[in-house]
Formats: sequence, structure tokens, C-alpha cells
Amino acid sequence: MSLNPIDADVTRLRDYIEARASMQDGPRLPPEPKLCEALGMSRGRLRTVLKRLESEGLIWRHIGKGTFIGPRQIEADDASLSAAVSMDDLLDARLVLEPQLAAQAAIHATPADIAALEQCLSEMAAPGPFMHWKRLDERLHRAIAEATHNALLLMLYDTMRTQMRVNLDSRIEAVYSPMTGPRQNTDGEHHQLVDAIRTHNPDRAEQAMREHLRSVRTRLFGQR
Repeated sequence: MSLNPIDADVTRLRDYIEARASMQDGPRLPPEPKLCEALGMSRGRLRTVLKRLESEGLIWRHIGKGTFIGPRQIEADDASLSAAVSMDDLLDARLVLEPQLAAQAAIHATPADIAALEQCLSEMAAPGPFMHWKRLDERLHRAIAEATHNALLLMLYDTMRTQMRVNLDSRIEAVYSPMTGPRQNTDGEHHQLVDAIRTHNPDRAEQAMREHLRSVRTRLFGQR
């Protein structure tokens, strides 16, 4: 049974994409004029076929950048992603990722990494405005991610941190800014966490981070 013309064109483009996926010039398809020439299609037919393959998840299109092979890539600052991330999503993601980062930091941290963590703790203990303390808190958590010496893990942390700025920071400021108590309790948890990393104890570092994040979650939102 022969294919109808549109199905035949879809099959031809799918075969072209599958062959191209393994080539060195990567996952981006050529501009439409060159693709039309390569496949022997009109511009209108090509766009119809591209739309169909996009609906199947075989390609995705980025206005101004081109057409790419594979599922749409998520960008850390994508507004549609931020809108889809709930507070629970974000808090759950922290509980999955950051304890593992702490464990890896305990394994891989260098003396310079540990000195950077201890410097953060020292500065956080000094009296000062809330926003200064908050920046140090952010620096401490990122320094733990850096201490894993794993670029991919650091990238995952930075993606998550971007969503925290959008979805969580205002709540942190509302709860922590008016009083010093929550900050002092959090600083104590930070000391236990850094001590576990300093002594290269991954199990204790993982547990300390998990307990810290659960404690912060309770302070921000109560028992959930």
C-alpha cells in the first residue's frame, strides 16, 4: 500500500533527520531554503511536514535560532517553565538534589573549598542586614555545589537556583527578614553541614543537608 504524498514527505524528512542526528554538524537542521532543496519540497509543504514532526516530538523550533532535532530543550530562564514550577516542585527538587551535592562535596572538597565554606559561615555570624546574610546563604549553597567539582551537577544546581529566585525568594525574605531567630537556627544547621564536609563524611553531609532543607521548609510553610 503506497503512502499518500504528505505521509511520504514526512517519512522522507524523518529519514533525513535520523541520518543527520549522527553527523558532526549536530542537532540543528539547515535553514528552510536549503532543506527544501535537499528534500525537493516546496516551502509550504516543508512547513506542514515540520509542524507534524514537531507535534511528534522529533524536532523543535526556536524562533530566530532554527529547527533542532529531538525534544525541546528547557532553558533555565524560560518563563513558561517558571510558570509551570509549583512551590512543592521546587522544594521537592531541592530535597532530591542538594543532599546528593553535599555528599559529593564531602568526597571531593579541597582545602580551598572548605576554606570558602568556612568563610561564608564566619561572615554570616557577624551582625548585618538581612540581604547581606541572604547573599551569603546563597553563596554557601552554591559553594557546596562547586565543591563537587562536577560541572553537570553545578549546572543542575544553577538551573534550580534560577527557579528559586523566581518562586521562593520572596517567601524567604518575608519569613527570615523581620527576626534573627530563624537565621540563627539556620546558621547552626549550616555549621553541622560544613563540619560533615570538612571531615569528608558523605553520609553525614547528605543527612545534614536533608535535615536542613526540611527545617527550612517547615519555617517557611509549616508542616506540609
